[in-house]
Amino acid sequence: MMIRRILIGLFLGIVVTSCTHNDGYIGPLFGKWQLIEMWENGTMTPHDSLYYNFQSSVIKLQLVHRGGIENTTENYFGSYVRENDILKFKIMEPSWFEFKPDLSVFKLEMDKEYTFYIEKLTSSKMILTRGEDERFVFRKF
Repeated sequence: MMIRRILIGLFLGIVVTSCTHNDGYIGPLFGKWQLIEMWENGTMTPHDSLYYNFQSSVIKLQLVHRGGIENTTENYFGSYVRENDILKFKIMEPSWFEFKPDLSVFKLEMDKEYTFYIEKLTSSKMILTRGEDERFVFRKF
């Protein structure tokens, strides 16, 4: 009976501590962000099917194809680095695709490093800029 309590205690301890990152502080960038506006040359294009996901040093881009009852999702993975108000990331081409993925809807290409400037980052809103004429507005999902 005593061994069982020790094992349960060990298991619970591992489960609780395995979810922490940087001593429990994950930061405001962590999580899933939905792109809601894309600005280019002063023209705004609304969006609702593009998502950026940040965890640890991994970024996942998701493109959701809405099809009535059934939705399909394309996932693209890469790595990112945040240095103060600069966000750099690179999406790697997955080896399981039979064709080269089209990331033009994200305004990105595979295997190329991109630099974005964080104009605003709160717990519910993020605005990234790239150059003077590109602006991406996200909401926390």
